[in-house]
Amino acid sequence: MYMIFWTIQAKEQYIGLLTQLKETGAGAAAMELDDLIQKLESRLSLFPNSCPASSQNPDFRRCVISKQISVIVEVKGPVVFIVAVLNNKGRQAV
Repeated sequence: MYMIFWTIQAKEQYIGLLTQLKETGAGAAAMELDDLIQKLESRLSLFPNSCPASSQNPDFRRCVISKQISVIVEVKGPVVFIVAVLNNKGRQAV
């Protein structure tokens, strides 16, 4: 199994998204997002290359977890780093 680590930036982005959802009255969506992230972590711990590599930087992989949210990961040896959690509407290319 691969270990999963979050960068500080990714954790802040994730907490920001959850907070925004809760503040706008979308608590159910926040809970669903949290569930999707946990499932992604489980999948990545077994299959770290399950998300496609970025066309612009093959060191990074983009995992689309919903229509609105993508997670950028980097696999280094036995470790998967979650480096960013992005809103697909305003995401920057990786």
